[in-house]
Amino acid sequence: MGLRAKHIMDRGELVPDEVGIAIVADRMDHADATDGFVLDGFPRTVPQAEALDRELAARGIGLDAVLELEVNEDVLLVRIRGRAEEAANQGQSVRHDDNPEVFETRLRAYRAQTAPVTEYYRSQGLLKIVNGLQPIDTVTEELTTALSAFA
Repeated sequence: MGLRAKHIMDRGELVPDEVGIAIVADRMDHADATDGFVLDGFPRTVPQAEALDRELAARGIGLDAVLELEVNEDVLLVRIRGRAEEAANQGQSVRHDDNPEVFETRLRAYRAQTAPVTEYYRSQGLLKIVNGLQPIDTVTEELTTALSAFA
């Protein structure tokens, strides 16, 4: 399932709900997730969020918080171009998704399918937003602070 998901993401597309849900549901049942876990990049659609809620409820658990890194799309495009240029200048391979066309495809998918997840979790009082364009240390500190309430 993971390889299938990678192939889909490399094209700049979102992983189908059934694939993402199956991967996450399976992973939640591993022993190292018993005391809690962090999901990064999931859920990406409201149906995935609803399916996650069902999977969590079936296990008698719920989400403590949902963290969103808020960023400016133009700044992201500049970073992607810079990362691709730097890799090429150093003779390294450029990541498949480090190009403007794939980025634009991902942005369209994000706006249509993922952005509504923000409101889904905001309406549940779970959403915490962190400015992702701050210095790395500041972002890390804000994420740590948000999560420390649940430790």
